[in-house]
Amino acid sequence: MRFDVKYNIFSIIISTFLILITGAFIYILYDAKFFDFKLLLIAAAVFFVLILVVFLLSFNIKKKVKTIIAILLAIIILAIQVIGSYFIIIGKNTLEDIATSEPEYYEIGVFVRIEDKASVIGDIADYTFGILDVLDRKSTDFSINKIVENLGSEIDTQEYIDIAKLMDALISTKEIDAIILNKSLLNLLDEFEEHQEDLIKIKEIFTIRIDSNTNIDNIEKPVDKHNDDVFTAYISGIDCYGSVSNRSRSDANVIATVNIKTGQILLVSTPRDYYVPLSISNGIPDKLTHAGIYGVEVSKETHEMLYDIDIDYYFKVNFDGFKNIIDALGGITVYSEYYIKKNNNVQFQKGYNELNGELALTFARARKQVTGGARQRAKNHMAVIEGVINKATSPAIITNYKSVLNSATNAFETDMPYKMITKLIQNQLKNGTKWNITSYSVDGTGTYRQPYSLGFSAYVMIPDETTVEKAKDLMAAVRNGEIPVA
Repeated sequence: MRFDVKYNIFSIIISTFLILITGAFIYILYDAKFFDFKLLLIAAAVFFVLILVVFLLSFNIKKKVKTIIAILLAIIILAIQVIGSYFIIIGKNTLEDIATSEPEYYEIGVFVRIEDKASVIGDIADYTFGILDVLDRKSTDFSINKIVENLGSEIDTQEYIDIAKLMDALISTKEIDAIILNKSLLNLLDEFEEHQEDLIKIKEIFTIRIDSNTNIDNIEKPVDKHNDDVFTAYISGIDCYGSVSNRSRSDANVIATVNIKTGQILLVSTPRDYYVPLSISNGIPDKLTHAGIYGVEVSKETHEMLYDIDIDYYFKVNFDGFKNIIDALGGITVYSEYYIKKNNNVQFQKGYNELNGELALTFARARKQVTGGARQRAKNHMAVIEGVINKATSPAIITNYKSVLNSATNAFETDMPYKMITKLIQNQLKNGTKWNITSYSVDGTGTYRQPYSLGFSAYVMIPDETTVEKAKDLMAAVRNGEIPVA
C-alpha cells in the first residue's frame, strides 16, 4: 500500500481527530471512576482498533465504497463517545452533588397568637417569651442571643417543662405573649389530642436557621470512611415534604448491612415507637422517631447504641424524594403480605403489586389498615426498599438513567463519599450482582410511658430484647459472609 499525502490526507485527519476524541472520552471515564482500570483498558483497545479500521478503509480516498464505510464508522464512534460523555458527566456531577449534600438544618421560630397585630420581631421587644426549660435548650439559648442581637435589648423569658404546657401558656391562659421553639418540635403536637389544632392558632414572625455545622451542636463532622467490601448504612425516612435537609421525625428506620463480595444485603427495621434512650437524652428513653427531630446524626447514633454496631453511612429521604425516585425508576414491584384497602379505595393485593411513587408511599405509610399495625408497616418499608434496589440494579435503569439522575439530586442526602458510591457502581457494572436481600423486623410490647421529648404518657413499644439480639446476629452473619436466616 503506497503512502501518498495527496490521496491519504483525509485518512490522516479523520484518524487523528478520532484518536484525540477517544483520548478525551477515556479520560472522562477514568475521572468519573465508574469503571475499573481493566474495563478502561478494554474500552480503549476496542476504540483504537476501530480507529485503525477507519484509517485503513479511508487510506485511499479514490475507493469510494470503503471511504463511505469509513465515514459511517467514524460517525458511529463519535456518536457513542459524545453521547457516552454526556451521560457520564451528568452522572458524575449528580453523584458529587449527592455526596456533598446541603448541611442538615433546623429552624427556630418566634410565634405569637394568630390575632396578635405584631408582624416583625421589633413589634414584640417588650413581650414575655415562653421557652422549654430543658428540651433542646442549647438551640433555645442560641436563638435568644440572636433575638437580643436583633432587638438591641434583653428579653423576658418564662420556662415550661414541655411543649403542651408551653402552648397552653400562649393560647389558653395567655400568661406569655410569644414562644421561642424549634419548629421540628411542632410535630410533637400531633401526639397531644387536645393540642392538634394549635398550629392554626399561632403565627410565626421571626425565624433563626441553624445549620448542623454550627458550633451549637458540637457534632463531629463525618469523615471519609473506609473503602471495604462490607459496610452498614442507616436509612431514615422523615415525615415531611419539602427540603430533605430539614429535620423531622424519622418514620422509617432501616439498617442496611451490605457485603459487596457475597452480594448480600440485610435490612433490619426498627419500629418508630421503639422506647430507647437517644444519644442526647442522658439515658432517658424516648420514641425512636423523635431522634430525627434532633438530627440524622442523633438517629444514627441511637441505632448504634441499640444494636451495638458502628454505622458507616446514612441515607435520608423525605416524602417528596421518595415518590420522585420511584417515579423516575418507572415504578417498582412490591410484595404485600396482606390484602390492604385504604379509606380512599386504594387497594393492594396480597402478593406482588406494581406501584408508582404515590402508591408506594401510600403502601409504606399504611398502618391502621393492615394486620400487625406498626409492625407490618415496618415490614412494608423494607419491601419498598427491596423493590427500589431490585429496579435500580436491573437493566431497566438504563432506559430511565436521565430521569433517575434528575430526581436523585434533591431526593435524598447521604454522607457516603463519592469514591464509595462509585465503588458500588463499578461492582454492579463489572459483576452485574444479583443481590440477595433479606429482611428482619425487631419487635416489642406496646404500652404507655412518658418519652424524653414529651411531658405526658404516650404510646411506646418496649423492645423485645430477643429480637434485638437476633438482629445483631443477622448483621454479624452478613458481615462475616454467612447466609443469614431471618
